[in-house]
Amino acid sequence: MERSKKVLSGVFGHFALLVLNFFVLVGVIESFQLFSGELPFLNAVLLAYMIVHTILLLSVQLALQILELIRVRMPTLLIGYYFQFDDSETIPIRLLDPTKSKLAVLALLLVISGGPVLYPIFAIYGFLLTYAFILAVPPLPDAILTYFEAFLNFMPPIMALVVGILIISIVIVEFKHI
Repeated sequence: MERSKKVLSGVFGHFALLVLNFFVLVGVIESFQLFSGELPFLNAVLLAYMIVHTILLLSVQLALQILELIRVRMPTLLIGYYFQFDDSETIPIRLLDPTKSKLAVLALLLVISGGPVLYPIFAIYGFLLTYAFILAVPPLPDAILTYFEAFLNFMPPIMALVVGILIISIVIVEFKHI
């Protein structure tokens, strides 16, 4: 019974984090449209910083989530992870320990340089855009079939790319340990 609760909470946690990451991705993608209009220079620089910063943080977050899915662990929200530990404590995930991993240094810099502020901004923006889109285009059977057809057309190449990157990453890590 205890094991099934743990598995169920892990599945729910990974699903919730995946939905959050989806909203962040939608917010980032839709923010690119702001560059098509006339933006003052400082606003354009700030928006570019926010987008690049969030894309990097989202990439690290998704990679960490895939690793945790493979290792069957509870999901870790990166923007709050480093705030859980005291200075004298050892970080349990070796990949996120800045003294042992260069990726962890990047992740820590991203968290310190605005991750807890920028990530929720894009998540809320993406959620509001998704909610508005669903209200504007009601999910009629024809629309659902169109979206499913688009999903079927675009998902195999994306999955092939993800699997390819995963295989290359595993090979690189294994050669590093030889």
